[in-house]
Formats: sequence, structure tokens, C-alpha cells
Amino acid sequence: MKKKFKWTNASVLNFAEGADPVAVMESRARELVLGAIDEGWSGPPFDPLELARWLDIPTEARGDIPDARTVPHGEGLLRLEYNPMRPRGRLRFSIAHEIAHSLFADCADEIRHRDGVSATAADNWQLEVLCNIGAAELLMPLGSFSELAGEELSIQSVAELRRRFDVSVEACLIRLTKLARQPCAAFCASLHEDGQYRLDYVIPAPGWASPAFPGQAVSPDSVILEANAIGYTAIGRELWGGKHPMRVECIGLAPYPGAVVPRVVGLLISETAEDYHAPEITDLTGDALSPRGKGPKIVAHIVPDVGAPWGGKGFAAQVRRRFPAVWQQYKAELTVKGRPPKLGETFVADLGDDVTIVHMVAQKGIGPSVQQRLRYAALAKCLGTVGGLAKDLGASVHMPRIGTGHGGASWPLVKELVTEQLVEEGVAVTVYSLPRAG
Repeated sequence: MKKKFKWTNASVLNFAEGADPVAVMESRARELVLGAIDEGWSGPPFDPLELARWLDIPTEARGDIPDARTVPHGEGLLRLEYNPMRPRGRLRFSIAHEIAHSLFADCADEIRHRDGVSATAADNWQLEVLCNIGAAELLMPLGSFSELAGEELSIQSVAELRRRFDVSVEACLIRLTKLARQPCAAFCASLHEDGQYRLDYVIPAPGWASPAFPGQAVSPDSVILEANAIGYTAIGRELWGGKHPMRVECIGLAPYPGAVVPRVVGLLISETAEDYHAPEITDLTGDALSPRGKGPKIVAHIVPDVGAPWGGKGFAAQVRRRFPAVWQQYKAELTVKGRPPKLGETFVADLGDDVTIVHMVAQKGIGPSVQQRLRYAALAKCLGTVGGLAKDLGASVHMPRIGTGHGGASWPLVKELVTEQLVEEGVAVTVYSLPRAG
């Protein structure tokens, strides 16, 4: 039985509020990214300095610091300082790392940075682990680099990709793992006070239960210990958990602040013929208003944050015309509220025959626009509500390619949001496309 890793750092515990700190960091960083993209932040490459400006965090270039740091700047405020002479990929990761620090409520209490003396607490490495994970999410966010889904998983391919996209090794490792369609995990290990190398984090591919877990001691015979200098790589085949053959590929990186021994990041790739299937959306040609399959079903679609009738030729207009009672119910609910719908809200109605429809308010305004109308942050909130409802009803979820019509959204980003919020949570999702004319 896996032992649950015990987090001890006070900042981390306050940040997580009883939840899994890694999951909270990924969620908070993703929320930040989606809000910034909604306001025009774009990539790749995703510029972390531009993100800092969007957050109203003043920045200052300084040649007398190792990489980057956040420093108190007035009461409860921060300033981000960085050394522009550092290699670009490392600098971008350092800046993103400092932005991740800003997500902690007590960040302004002291100077924090990746190199040099930071907080002296022995468990401060836990804070650094989370900020590295957050930095990876900021540099290679949800929906980006989807073309890498079939990329070979190896430390060599990671090294090539990080140069190609000007990102850090760690960011590239985590992103490749989240796009993977085979059983694998990204990991980080470091030397702890007890003299053992232990896993600081393990991020598995979607839907895979990794035999490795945070806090686990690394075998003294593992190749992980051979990546004992910055830039050194090691590859080997090992048994994990006593019975799981794994290919281990790893590389030594700079140590945590205050430490002297390099940490090691890499890939654990299962070599067994286990029955693993990556969580996937089912794509069909057909009509989402006639959902297929047995059992309760939810039809989810996007509506604008205005009370005007859903017009045009979009999916919402089809709902209004084919199910006028649903439209009347929606209008009545808005009348009771006495205001237009708000981004992130959902409205639920019954279509009959065990089918429920959910109107997700995730589009800003209506009509032609030079800017994207879909709001990813609002969509993420709506999908979370849909997922909870689906679990309560024991229902599958059906939808068109939401957000890509009048919303003008990126389908890879929307698809990954749907996969993460619904499919990876055990909710079956079918996306329908209408037949092509001719």
C-alpha cells in the first residue's frame, strides 16, 4: 500500500487548505493562465514577463542576482527581479517560477528566489517543488503543444524539444506526460536530510495509476543516482514497487535554493503490457440534440452572457427553435434573477426521455467580433458544474464542438479542458460534428 506523502511546509499547508497541494497548484496556475488567455495573452512562446505585467507585478532587470526573485514591494505587494543575462530558456522558467510564488498568500513576507539563500526552513524544498510545477503549467499551458501528443518519450526527445520551444526541461517533461497516450510519469527526486534520494513529485499520464509516489525512497541501485551532476543523463530498466518493470530516463538539474546536490527529473515509462487506455473523448458524426447511448444523458452547450434570444445558425439557436419550452424556462429564470446571465453560470432544463440540457454561460456578448468571445475561465467553471451534475445523475455528457463557432475558441484547448474536467474524472463524453455537405 502506498504511503501518503505528508506535507509539512507552513506556506504549502496554508495554500492547499487540506487539499492535495500539487492538484491545487495545477488548478491555480491553470486558472491564472485561462484568465490571461481570455485577456489576450497568447503563445507559444508564452511570455512570462507579459504575464507578470498582466498581473500588475512590477518587473526589474538586474545583473547582480543569479536568476530571478520576488521581493516585498510596499505593504503586501511584490516586485519581480530577474537577470536578463541568463540563458533564455532558464530565465523564462525562473520568471514563471516566481509568478507561481505569487500565488501563495504569504509570498510578500520574505524574499524568495530559485538560487541563493531563501527561507531557511528545512522543508522549504516543498514550496520550490510546487512552484516548479506551477511554472511548467504557465510556460506550456493547457491546450498548447497538442501536436506533441504522439512524441517519443525519452530524455533525448525532451532535450531536443526544450531547445526547439525555448522552455525548461521540467516544463517539457510535465507537458509531454500530460499529453502521453502510454503509461508513464514525470518525476523529480532530490537528496533529503536522511541521506536518501526521495521522489518529490510524481505526475502520471492521464488515467494511469503509477506505482511510484511522492516521498518514496529511491533504491540505491537506481540509475537516478547516476544523474549526479547538472546536465548528466542516465537511462536504465528497473523494478518499481517490487514488480513493475519500468524504463527510467533522467537528467540532473540545478539544486533547490540552499542545497548543493543537484536534483533529478525524468520519466518513468512502464514496460508491461498492462491494459491501459488513455481517457478519451468519443467523436461521432451526428446531432448532439439526439444523443446516443443508454442511460441518463446531459447535453451541454454554450450560451452568451446576454438575455437576448439565441439567434443565427448556431447550436443554441437550434435549441431555442426545437425546444421552445426550454427557452421559455431560461427566460423565466433570468426574470426571477432580475439580471442578464453571468459568465460561469449554468442553467439546467429537462428535455425529456432521460435527457437534461445544461446552458453554460461562457461567451462574452453576441454578434461579429474581431476578438474571441469564448471565455476559457468561465467554461472551466461551467464544466466543473456539469461534471458534478453528471456524477449525481450517473449520466454521460454530449455536446457539439463547443466554443469554436461564434465563440472563436481553440478546439485543442477546449478539448483538453473537457477531457480534464470530465473524462479524467470518469464522465463519458461524446462530441458530435455534423456531416459535411456533399
